[in-house]
Amino acid sequence: MIDTSAVEPLFSVCDLKVYFPVKGGVIQHTVDVVKAVDGISFDIPRGKTVGLVGESGSGKTTTGRAIARLVPITAGSVHYEGRDLATLSRCDFFAYRKKIQVIFQDPFGSLNPRMTVYSIIAEPLDIHFKDWSKSQKQARVADLLEQVGLSPEF
Repeated sequence: MIDTSAVEPLFSVCDLKVYFPVKGGVIQHTVDVVKAVDGISFDIPRGKTVGLVGESGSGKTTTGRAIARLVPITAGSVHYEGRDLATLSRCDFFAYRKKIQVIFQDPFGSLNPRMTVYSIIAEPLDIHFKDWSKSQKQARVADLLEQVGLSPEF
């Protein structure tokens, strides 16, 4: 068994804050802020799958969006493989985005009920592996389905 305490975490979130301005007045200046995420810290070890659980409105979705850099971070830092996401070049950022996946709490916003399981799994392959042949994609989807105990007929 590997001692994971000595291994650098895959993700390290330190004092993450995400605030949204509340505009008001005639000139729509900031009159207040909504503290959607206010100073959370956690590590995600390599090889682990993590679910973020909390009450409605507690900042779960905003935390996921901040880690994926879909919303700006007000303060704190997010490190992936030891690198601060705020310092990534455009090229490194696109490489990072290919490696992560956030599945939000609304399944209808995350999964299209009109798509087959096969199509849902194949979609990222179509986007990120454009040079793969159709048979390569089919083989990869079948392999992934088998890994989770599903028949490739899906």
